[in-house]
Amino acid sequence: MVQGFDKRTCHRFEIPGAQISYRKKKLFGFTDYSPAKTLINISKGGASFDCGEILKEQQRLIIRLIIPDEKPLELFADVRWQRETAGFSNAVGIVYAPFGRHFNYNPPAALDALRKLDLKYVKEH
Repeated sequence: MVQGFDKRTCHRFEIPGAQISYRKKKLFGFTDYSPAKTLINISKGGASFDCGEILKEQQRLIIRLIIPDEKPLELFADVRWQRETAGFSNAVGIVYAPFGRHFNYNPPAALDALRKLDLKYVKEH
């Protein structure tokens, strides 16, 4: 289970024109946002994107989802894997931090926004 979601029940979907930018955790704070990267796919539990650098597994990120005609969405996430996949030479898979009202959790409103995207872009509801 990933933060209350069985990853097999979270639909992965693509959003045309969507991008992702990230900040890496460092000793005191986070780096500046990276240039925008291509979002490969997304779900309510995580996402994958084409990345131009090597990221470590378990690395904490703050991601900014940049979706056409939507307000950017910022989330805490952790790197789960990085590999060549489906035509992308350096794909990264991330899982979102839990949703809730605790420190370093994602706000419940972010989960609501992801649910709306799921309803809008997943065809098999």
